Amino acid sequence: MKPIKFFHHILLAVCGLFPLLAAETQAQPYDPRCEYLGNPLGIDVVEPRFSWKQADPEQVRGQRQTAYHLQVASSEKLLSQGKADLWDSGKVSSSQSTLVEYGGAKLISNQDCYWKVRVYDKDGNASKWSTPARFSMGLLEPTDWKSPWIHHPDAPAEKHIWFRRNVTLNEKLSTAFLHVASIGYHELHVNGERVDPQAFGPALTRLDKRVLYVTYDLRELLKVGKNTIALWQGPGWARYKFFQTRPALRVQLNAQNATGQEISFSSDSPWRCQISSSENLGPVQFENNGGEKIDARNHVPDWNAVGFDDSAWETAAEAPIQVTLSAHMLEPARIIETITAKSVTAAGDAYKVDMGKNYTGLLSIKFNGLNAGDAVTIQIADDSNSAQDNGQKCIFISNGGTDEVFQNRFNYTSGRYLRLTGLKSKPEPADITAFALSTDVKRTGKFSSSSDLFNQIYETDLWTWRANLVEGFTMDCPHRERLGYGEISFSCPWGIAFPNYETGALFTKNVRDWSDVQEENGWIHPVAPQINDFSYGGPMWSSAGLTLAWNFYQHYGDERILTLTYPSSKRWLEFINNNVTDGLLANYEKHWGKFLGDWAAPGPRNEKGDSPEARYFNNCVYAMNLTNFIECARILKKTDDVALYSQRLAELKEKIHATYFDAEKNRYCNGTHVQYAFALLTGIPPENLREAVIASFQKELTDKNYLDMGSSGLPVLFKYLIEEAANSDALFKHLSKTDEPSFGYFLKRGETTWPEFWNVNVQSRIHTCYTGVSSWFTKSLGGIRPDPESPGFQSFLIKPVIGGDLKFAEFATESPFGTVRNRWERDGDTLKMFVTVPPNSQATVFIPTSKPSSLTEGGKPITKAQGVSQLKAADGFATMKLPAGRYEFSCLLDENR
Repeated sequence: MKPIKFFHHILLAVCGLFPLLAAETQAQPYDPRCEYLGNPLGIDVVEPRFSWKQADPEQVRGQRQTAYHLQVASSEKLLSQGKADLWDSGKVSSSQSTLVEYGGAKLISNQDCYWKVRVYDKDGNASKWSTPARFSMGLLEPTDWKSPWIHHPDAPAEKHIWFRRNVTLNEKLSTAFLHVASIGYHELHVNGERVDPQAFGPALTRLDKRVLYVTYDLRELLKVGKNTIALWQGPGWARYKFFQTRPALRVQLNAQNATGQEISFSSDSPWRCQISSSENLGPVQFENNGGEKIDARNHVPDWNAVGFDDSAWETAAEAPIQVTLSAHMLEPARIIETITAKSVTAAGDAYKVDMGKNYTGLLSIKFNGLNAGDAVTIQIADDSNSAQDNGQKCIFISNGGTDEVFQNRFNYTSGRYLRLTGLKSKPEPADITAFALSTDVKRTGKFSSSSDLFNQIYETDLWTWRANLVEGFTMDCPHRERLGYGEISFSCPWGIAFPNYETGALFTKNVRDWSDVQEENGWIHPVAPQINDFSYGGPMWSSAGLTLAWNFYQHYGDERILTLTYPSSKRWLEFINNNVTDGLLANYEKHWGKFLGDWAAPGPRNEKGDSPEARYFNNCVYAMNLTNFIECARILKKTDDVALYSQRLAELKEKIHATYFDAEKNRYCNGTHVQYAFALLTGIPPENLREAVIASFQKELTDKNYLDMGSSGLPVLFKYLIEEAANSDALFKHLSKTDEPSFGYFLKRGETTWPEFWNVNVQSRIHTCYTGVSSWFTKSLGGIRPDPESPGFQSFLIKPVIGGDLKFAEFATESPFGTVRNRWERDGDTLKMFVTVPPNSQATVFIPTSKPSSLTEGGKPITKAQGVSQLKAADGFATMKLPAGRYEFSCLLDENR
């Protein structure tokens, strides 16, 4: 070899080592998600999206992702070898780390997929590959379903049914996906063992239109030889008269052996079924959702085991059901807290049990000393003076054994106080347990402050929402109605869920729920996913899908959610437009309860029907709907719709102002807090009058000694005061109160969840009427909220209110990019703020001071702070832009703070 060629090869070899020798970044991808879920099975999104976060233990300032490399393979082995046979993105120069769309080979039903990602930091250094994540595809076409719907041929609808089928395998399976669709709830058992501790699955949908199926991986559970697949089914909402359906199952096994040969159910046995030892008590209706009866004498311990003789059981019959089947792409309901009884006291021939706080979930009670056939009655209430709320009665019939246990299976209970009759001796508190249930969304937010009252209000707000989130939608209450009323689809997502929980999958499902309850004329039921002809509501209720989708987009930056709601929202707005008379929306429902304004306000004040208050409120809702829809149209580039609906909005705002403005008092309608806030939130006052209206509103907010708001008005008032008003700290006075009506008064009188009304004597003490108050703690005191100019939290705002006599307040939350934190501490006239901005994101931070010259960061003058871009000092704030990193600010406060 000639010398020059030799050195040339040496040079190439050395250069080739440079990528291997290059510095490896400390910033590592973590928390891999597919369609907002960790390792989901059986999804039906044909172009799924991937998200990840970037951990940086060194908290390097300005740390960001400059590129990513994503690989998807058909097996974990191939992925570990770097063989991305489904998709290899290559190195992509982009800061995008959320909702990256799959771009590989077409995915097919039952495909098992594994993926990983690595990122390149701000200096171009590559990270290690992330921990491998998984997703699998469900059944993507209706024709992929080969199995029929089945049901017990003659069992009464309230009975719980055992189903079982034997499967014989001659060889080990490489994949084994079992898809279970159920109208009603189901538990899956394989070879005598329960597979998943989820409860009340699948999540509720409009069962006469859409049913969800759950996918289970049985690869490690099915053995060579004989196997038994068994299901225990309860009727759930299948008995709800408005669905006009019946309990039924559709179960399909799709498996492959090591050579890729398809294997399904063997033909050696059909589905067998038998009425089980439990059943529902009571109907599914307003004021009575009943309880459960368990007859321990009828329980068969090995009903789900291999080798059990089911020859005497019925053969399951086919059911003629026509619905859309969709994948269960959200978190299931699971136990979120275990509660042991606080006290047991004798009350005549009964025993009264105090569980210590209101909850929704399962009761578990251990009994001893009963004879076979003895019956114990269990009643539950959320009020200590009531024996029972809304038909919540359960019955346990003993088989005469020891340590017998009653536990709910297919009907949850809600309350705090139990009444037990039929016992022969006093039970111990340790023998009585409640398992609180909720849709298992991950909590990501935590607020704390120097005010114990504020901390308690915040936690009670979150607990009330979780108690009403059992079946994949938010209820009004978990005992009386269990209906998904639409006004709380504004307050709960915006006020509670997005700041404190991972809810992308949950609310994607909920937006579709609202489209599913729309009628042909464009009208949308006021509850979802149920339908009925008696629920109260109005435009705020029926437009929940649009409102939810818009707030979802602000938090996650997901355009698909806008595409999902767009056709339904457009039909809704056309329905509204068809009911406009003389320029204003008229009452299109003559039933008194279906054109509601602000509901359950102090007084009590319930705006409804053709009253001026209801008409004003609902025209403001119409303006809000138009505003949100126009923004959706702009983002989706629907230019014709932008022009049409913008014209309608301009005309509507002029008409609302002309009809409802009181020029003498600079107010709208009667001048309640909500009426002021709604006008300002929707931009109804002309520009030359806006400051006068704001001044009038501020005086009303200061002079009135309570917050004048109801259930549908709360999110309007709070959203305006938090996101737009300069005086959101006025809420400090109202939320510090402990006299009636106030949140502090609820807590003072011993409530552990929010009641239905502000007054003492109420039917329901577990209600979502006043949920969303925690928004002030997270978005104002904590100051963390989305940037309206840049949805999705890659850019966000931190603008804290320094309220009253608080010494400190802190809020931390896990955004789509990582942990965001803001803590402020006040000592005399000195303020300190501790801020964390996660990698690959940035924050616009508002420091509350009119003395920007006093501002330091890390002990240095702000002008020398690394990476900090000063924007301006105005309106009592010093504003700056911060890249990723940790920051410690100090400044002098104004004298009046």
